[in-house]
Amino acid sequence: MRKGAARVLCWALGCAALIAAPDGYAELFAKAAALSRGGNYVGAIAKYREALALRPGAPEALSNLAVMYYAAGKYQNAWDSASQALAKQPGSSPAALIAGLAAIRLNRLDDAIAPLDRVLGIQPDNRDALLGLASARVGLGQLDAAARLYVRRTSSAPDDSDAWYGQAVAYERMAEDASRALSRMPGAAFYSKRLLGEYLLAEGGGRLAEEAFGEAEKVEGSASQEAGKEYEKSRDLAGKSREAFLRFVSLAPDSWQANVFLGDVNRQHNQLPEALGHYLKAAELQPDSPAPLLGAGTAYWELGDFEKARKALESALRIDPGALQASFELANIAVRQHRDAEAARLLKKFLQAEPDALAARADLGRAYLHLGEYAKAAEQLRLAAPVDDKGEIHYQLAQALKKLGNRKEAEAAMNRSIEIRRAALERERRLRSQP
Repeated sequence: MRKGAARVLCWALGCAALIAAPDGYAELFAKAAALSRGGNYVGAIAKYREALALRPGAPEALSNLAVMYYAAGKYQNAWDSASQALAKQPGSSPAALIAGLAAIRLNRLDDAIAPLDRVLGIQPDNRDALLGLASARVGLGQLDAAARLYVRRTSSAPDDSDAWYGQAVAYERMAEDASRALSRMPGAAFYSKRLLGEYLLAEGGGRLAEEAFGEAEKVEGSASQEAGKEYEKSRDLAGKSREAFLRFVSLAPDSWQANVFLGDVNRQHNQLPEALGHYLKAAELQPDSPAPLLGAGTAYWELGDFEKARKALESALRIDPGALQASFELANIAVRQHRDAEAARLLKKFLQAEPDALAARADLGRAYLHLGEYAKAAEQLRLAAPVDDKGEIHYQLAQALKKLGNRKEAEAAMNRSIEIRRAALERERRLRSQP
């Protein structure tokens, strides 16, 4: 946050006029301030260090030195100097701000909370403290608290695109948490089918939406009040996230985050070439973020260009080894390319983190089938059967069961595969017949 550091510089330079002593300290302090105004942070650091050699522990020099270290990207030094300044002068707002921001850069999020709270206690509208504290809360999983901070900022500064972006991310993650909670609740099937119907209706698939609503009605009696509340909560949070993203895009249409969002929107509407263009532009603007590469890899994957998808996804994983979606898609590509041992290894690791990911279990079952490990294949494919919408999973299950000599269950699985395929073809026919 160089802008934040620049704002703190105003405080730092103001201190020089207050200091007068015959030991050369004031002169060094003034030279450091002049160097910082010219953007020569390395030179300013040297002068502040010389000043501190004359007056060890001087809080104003320590505080300004922390600002310079932060501006130069030396975050550990910034944290150390700011902490020393606060030990000498606990009420120093600039030192507290730099301590909090440096802690975030060092991924010491717990250490960022107290100093940034201290700044906001003195300066309630300090932008850098607000956004810094909100980002720390997001990193700590305190999403509701983060969202309140972002809303606080957008309420007072409605043109702050960074605050809108942070607000959108916080609400999006809250919606995802609510959706995951809903999927684990009894009585959730009705709401899942209803949500599908609403999506299809918005996409213009009137007849298919009607079918989804009909399916929802069949299981409406099993719906629970608790699941209904979680469903409404998820929808409300998702709506707030989308509104914030749209506001962000309107304020910063050429930012890399806006291009990732536009890529996601286009991909959701199956406009894959347009989505890919936005993702690639975002990757050019922000090459150090895994999000554009993950988006591009997913778009290539959905387009069937698996080699380009693999390269993009591997690049995303190099930046963020914990990117689970990239791991899953790479495993799926490995299955499709019959690199089954590699796929099994990737999928087993992925399922340790996401045991409820049935699509991953389907791919793992397919990999085991190719490897001739039929019992393991049948186990995974049985678990994945609820997400079979094209009949492929039941077909593969039938093949594994046949190899195991379980002909009766194999025949039942094959019959179910045929039923699902017929239903899928009928849905496709209806979709094509719509005006």
